[in-house]
Amino acid sequence: MSTAKSHSRAAALLVRASVFAGLLVAAASPVAALAQLPISSTSTNPDGGDPGDFAAVTQCNGAPQKGVLFRNSESEPHLAVNPTAPTNMIAGWHQDRWSTGGAQSLGAAYTTDGGATWAPVQIPFTRCSGAAARTAGDYERASDPWITFGPDGTAHYMALVTDNTVSENGMVVARSTDGGATWSPPLVIARSPAQDANSRSLFHDKNTITADPLDARFAYATWTVFRTGIVSLVFSRSTNGGLTWSPPRSIATMGAVTPGEQATFRQGAQIVVLPNGTLLNAFYRIIFDNRTAQARLEQAVLRSTDQGRIWTRVDTPVATLQQKFAVDPEAPFIPVRDAGALPSVAASPVANRAYIAWQSTNSQGGVGVYVSVSKDGGGSWETPTRVNQGTTDAVQAFLPTVAVNQEGIVGVLFYDFRNDVLGDQPLSTDVHLSLFDADLNYLGERRLTPQSFDMRMSALSVRGYFPGDYMGLSSALNDFVAAFTTTNNVGARAAWPPAVEGVDSRDRQSIVFVRQTP
Repeated sequence: MSTAKSHSRAAALLVRASVFAGLLVAAASPVAALAQLPISSTSTNPDGGDPGDFAAVTQCNGAPQKGVLFRNSESEPHLAVNPTAPTNMIAGWHQDRWSTGGAQSLGAAYTTDGGATWAPVQIPFTRCSGAAARTAGDYERASDPWITFGPDGTAHYMALVTDNTVSENGMVVARSTDGGATWSPPLVIARSPAQDANSRSLFHDKNTITADPLDARFAYATWTVFRTGIVSLVFSRSTNGGLTWSPPRSIATMGAVTPGEQATFRQGAQIVVLPNGTLLNAFYRIIFDNRTAQARLEQAVLRSTDQGRIWTRVDTPVATLQQKFAVDPEAPFIPVRDAGALPSVAASPVANRAYIAWQSTNSQGGVGVYVSVSKDGGGSWETPTRVNQGTTDAVQAFLPTVAVNQEGIVGVLFYDFRNDVLGDQPLSTDVHLSLFDADLNYLGERRLTPQSFDMRMSALSVRGYFPGDYMGLSSALNDFVAAFTTTNNVGARAAWPPAVEGVDSRDRQSIVFVRQTP
């Protein structure tokens, strides 16, 4: 078992005791590029005494559950770098993913040596991860882990929490002031009441959180709220470093965007802050034309120039797209639950430029990855550039995540099947990093996986193989640092489609870390 897999809690406590000394020493030392290293470990959630018994394993959820629980499997990682000590990073992920959505808990680990070693921590976002009754984490499941650091080194970890049995959910956040070693109890930003499970008339979804890199007092949270017949993009902010949060308010709802056209849907919202202080909130939207009864998908942004008090009333379109999911090339009835239309957005630290990456239909009708740049603070966007230039459009490329290093070099991480051999047993999958200059001129590509892994070993959602809706990519000074999902060869595929209920305790998936110098 690897260093990260076997990290004892005693070792974690020792790291906590010396975390600030470690941060200071590590920050002064150069860090070499690192090949693939594991971050996540096997599950520490209660197993009821029998890890193969569904009823025993789900006792910690506190209510009867439906779906297949992929115990010991991790997915959907996020990663953040401490700007005051770039060798300090925090990663989060789904721990014990459900086929029917969410996970029994959200994992977390931190490093103070640039990613060479990782210490696990437990944050009580759910009952299975230790939340007490009537606390912010008193929920059956959690999802959508998202982590950010403020300019003073304060870390914020946001999560979606849900009780599926009573159709109740909310948004919660915890904070750390010691590099991720210890965390405050989670607090609630938004909560829906229990509802009729068949109607789900109110649901919070797809959250992200962004600390303002220019002012440690401010942090911004955004997500989508679904009400019966209405979809709203909402926003909340903290003005005291995450200690309290404003009541969520709608900043965009269904409404006319041009004569005859209506924005009916916005999802995947992410905020970045440009060097001049402008906030960009990026998302994809569905535009319905009442004249033609046609709909189209677009990447788009809203802007704020006053730290989120006022947002532009009209979205700025970035590019149109056609939502396309990757599929198993030999079993196309099994899709990959990947990013779909969800965008990934990053701001350049050296100019008021922003970049948005997404996946869409390519020239051959398959799925490819694209990136666009705005050179005027989000007011206009250039023609998209193809990211996966190391292969032809015959190869499916998906799950893009974009980041920018301190010199303005742009990196876009993505998955593809270029090394798969039709007719053999595995679905050989790899992760790559495409590099671009600030104007999106292609600089080349790095393979991040030392060897292909088999996507067919994946944990499953009801929508297919599930690595996650997004991956983690950030920059540590000039280096790109990534946290992403790989599978483990456990010798047997999970049954498709997933059963109504069951537990699969094989360690199907892990979160790994890679560090690359351009």
